[in-house]
Amino acid sequence: MAARPYFGLLVLLATNCLAQPPAADSHSPAAASTVAAANSSVVPLKKFPVEALNKRTEAVRGDRTQPGEPFVIRIHAEAGFIVMPHIHPVDENIVVLKGRWALGMGEHYRKELLEAMEPGDFGFAGHGMAHFALSKTDSIIQVHGIGPFRVKWVIPLYELSDKGVLLIETAEDPGRAPTSVPKDCFALNIGTRVRGSYGEGTLIGAQCTPAELTQYRVQKQDGARFWAQKADLDVLKTNK
Repeated sequence: MAARPYFGLLVLLATNCLAQPPAADSHSPAAASTVAAANSSVVPLKKFPVEALNKRTEAVRGDRTQPGEPFVIRIHAEAGFIVMPHIHPVDENIVVLKGRWALGMGEHYRKELLEAMEPGDFGFAGHGMAHFALSKTDSIIQVHGIGPFRVKWVIPLYELSDKGVLLIETAEDPGRAPTSVPKDCFALNIGTRVRGSYGEGTLIGAQCTPAELTQYRVQKQDGARFWAQKADLDVLKTNK
């Protein structure tokens, strides 16, 4: 696994993420935010400030980019984030550490195919097997395997931020300016005030998989963030 705007998962999943360098955007699920000390035996769960969640993947042990090297990473995902279908070149072993997660198999996101995962549950996605995920709440999942671990989106993503739109093919991809953006990708603009099931806030980003879905990243007044699709959001009027 999708972020970077989440979440390849996986992300997300990811996201974004879910697998990007520290300077990358929040929605690609493979960005490394911190590395555990080499001589540490215990790596406790960490709580990151909101800003740090823009780098959603925490390296716990090993280097996931190196062939044949065992690795462990933790993916921090915001509530509502959908990790769109993606594949990995190696097997992915997933354990939920915190929150409520869901995992599904296939090249297209289908909510009805998701299988719920609670803390302690294990999920598996074999190498080359397309899969997707949903972070039902703020979640932390732990992924382990043998490198090289990368995230390739089945359908390249268009990512919207206050800096414009980027086309992203892998979670490690910093993105490039597209020649054009599908007209049905972004119906709502950055800065729009909305209300969803997770609360009220302002749109700060979005991620579009053409012909599949667009999800929006919302920041609430207290700084917390969540994701939702347009159908699940009410646009709020603002005083001019």
